[in-house]
Amino acid sequence: MKDTKNKEDRGPLDLTYLIEQHRKDIWEFKEKEMEWIKTKNQLDGTKRIVEELSTKIVDLKKEIDRLAEENNNIRTIDSSHQETNGRLQKDNRYLAEQVETYKEILRKAGL
Repeated sequence: MKDTKNKEDRGPLDLTYLIEQHRKDIWEFKEKEMEWIKTKNQLDGTKRIVEELSTKIVDLKKEIDRLAEENNNIRTIDSSHQETNGRLQKDNRYLAEQVETYKEILRKAGL
């Protein structure tokens, strides 16, 4: 005669089966949760990098704009200097001609 009371029932309503299944479900959830945390950490790190690079890009853009403005100022100054140098060269030629004229007059005068 078989003792059916002590026989282990591993059916879907058996408590040990439910506990084991629950443990499996918890383990699977923890594995998924660890993946989610890992992914979130990677995304947070990437977000910080993007924010830092964005800040650097904005700073570099400001520096480029400042340097472009400074370059324009230098070009304006250079153009002005070239114009002034042109006028001074004319005056220098005129003065050199005057000096040569006076030297010639002094030479003719015997001095």
